[in-house]
Amino acid sequence: MQKSVFIICTLLVLCGCTASSGKNFDEAKLAQIHYGTTRQELISLFGQPATETPYPEGRLIMMWSWSQANAMSTTEGKTLTVQLNKNKVYGYAMSKT
Repeated sequence: MQKSVFIICTLLVLCGCTASSGKNFDEAKLAQIHYGTTRQELISLFGQPATETPYPEGRLIMMWSWSQANAMSTTEGKTLTVQLNKNKVYGYAMSKT
């Protein structure tokens, strides 16, 4: 009996365990990204990006990512990648897993 109670309690604890990485961002704000949106406006919308990668000729890629894993369940995540040219948006993509 004690062994069954221990197993049930352990399973309940594991079901509640969650690990996350990054900061979850509001997908509704994607509608506010337009060609010409500035780097600072993006930071105001989504916070500091996880990474910023500069490229020649004034190009920059900013990336926000978030993931969450639940014990005995699925993992979910999303990534927003924004391309800037001379500090202005010229493309972006959002993916979910």
